[in-house]
Amino acid sequence: MHPILFKIGSLTFYTYGLIMAAAFIIAYFYLLHLARISGQDEEFYSNFFFWIMVTGILGAKGLYLLVDWRNILNTVKDVVGCIRGGLVWYGGMIAVLVFGYFYARKYKKNYGRVADTIAVPAIVGLGIGRWGCLMAGCCYGKPSSLPWAITYPSLPIPHQLAGIPVHPSPIYESIADFAIAGISYALFRRSKRNGVTMLLVIMLYAVARFLLEFLRGDIERGFILSNKISTSQFISILIFIPAAALLIRQMSKPIPAVETEKVSPKPSDKKSKKERRKEKK
Repeated sequence: MHPILFKIGSLTFYTYGLIMAAAFIIAYFYLLHLARISGQDEEFYSNFFFWIMVTGILGAKGLYLLVDWRNILNTVKDVVGCIRGGLVWYGGMIAVLVFGYFYARKYKKNYGRVADTIAVPAIVGLGIGRWGCLMAGCCYGKPSSLPWAITYPSLPIPHQLAGIPVHPSPIYESIADFAIAGISYALFRRSKRNGVTMLLVIMLYAVARFLLEFLRGDIERGFILSNKISTSQFISILIFIPAAALLIRQMSKPIPAVETEKVSPKPSDKKSKKERRKEKK
């Protein structure tokens, strides 16, 4: 646990913020890479990424406020700042999927293909971001006697389970996220059906999150059934069922013809074509 990276006067720079920034940067370049190797318009995804960040953060913060509304008045800094946490990933995922649908329609893109392309970078970014949770001391696990259990200190920020060995749940989820990213990337490169990569990511993450919630010790995440079914487990069930149904439906459809987007040539490309025409004449 190392929540504070450094201080300059009265300004405090948090490790969580740095790791989240790194997660967004890596996800951005990874997204452009996937767009390039799949023959899509990189400029479209470059512009779309800004809105992914905005809607993702707003959605994640919105669901956090709904889950932890009872403590809002006591945690004003978390409500306003997103400095050390206060984000629920499911909220961000749902917000991005809904916004992405209308964004894709606006620019006449295939929504399934767009969703597939952002799925892998999103889960990679989440896997990186979980290390920020570890450094901030949030999303911690239940007490554990396993050899790899970790112990949070009581300072610089008081911790509810300080001095007690607990499951390193952020690391568990990070490993699961990277495994999901590897599987979904392989599917993205091979599958010719639009939408299946995103659906697989949703299903695999729902299963992983449902199981990992049993090892979580932070009660702030909220419960649908007191200390039995957490909010994230409930959402995992809700999204897994329709995602599985849609995946079966997509896999039963005939493979569509491969579409290659028409990307506007760069100025240098146009110039070279004119020169070639002159050479032919």
